[in-house]
Amino acid sequence: MHTAHNLGALPGVDHGFCSIDDPLRPDDVFICKQVHSASVIEWQSGQLTNTVEADGVFTRSRQPIAVITADCLPILIAGGDLVAAIHGGWKGLQRGIIGNAVQRFIDEGIAADHLRVAIGPSIKPCCYEVSETFIAQFQADQGHLWEDRQAPWSIEQPAPLQPPHITPPHARQAGSAWFDLSGYGLLLLHAAGVKRQLIEVSDVCTYCTSPAFASYRRRTHHLEEPKTLIYSWIARTT
Repeated sequence: MHTAHNLGALPGVDHGFCSIDDPLRPDDVFICKQVHSASVIEWQSGQLTNTVEADGVFTRSRQPIAVITADCLPILIAGGDLVAAIHGGWKGLQRGIIGNAVQRFIDEGIAADHLRVAIGPSIKPCCYEVSETFIAQFQADQGHLWEDRQAPWSIEQPAPLQPPHITPPHARQAGSAWFDLSGYGLLLLHAAGVKRQLIEVSDVCTYCTSPAFASYRRRTHHLEEPKTLIYSWIARTT
């Protein structure tokens, strides 16, 4: 199981990024019915896993909460007496789920610049090819976020951040680019007021770092792979 140093240093908070069969994963973890939305809910006693449509959940209780991913960003947040788990695919990110999640903390009197955030294993730009049309539409809709910064993609395929155990995919379409999903998440967190030094980003690429990580994109390229998921969970212990 992977953990983030910044969340691990917090008293009264436990968390992890792991597979479904990891013995350290809580048995009774709550997960929303994820639909790539910008909706964030508060966990309520009696709610059943995979029945409430949302892509983020927060709680002040000791109930473990989680998101499931297979390339998207798993985002865990802690601040004050609240913790949250956010599923960040590009659609949910574009629709505003990070801003909505941060606003939940602000509404409870917890300033955005006091939040600690961990982004777990996700697909990295070394392996995330997107189309020319995708980039054009993304620039038109979200370009204001990087007016004075590097856009979250590159035309040249970047090298993996860790030595790959699986060969990164080759370009499959003309005019494409390599999208930095976690870099995009960082831009949105910055826009929401979260301090960069309080954000930890895993450099694990779900596609190429290890076959143990769930990757939807890799499974579409290697059809023999079994389907699996990453469980990213967080819980208050006090």
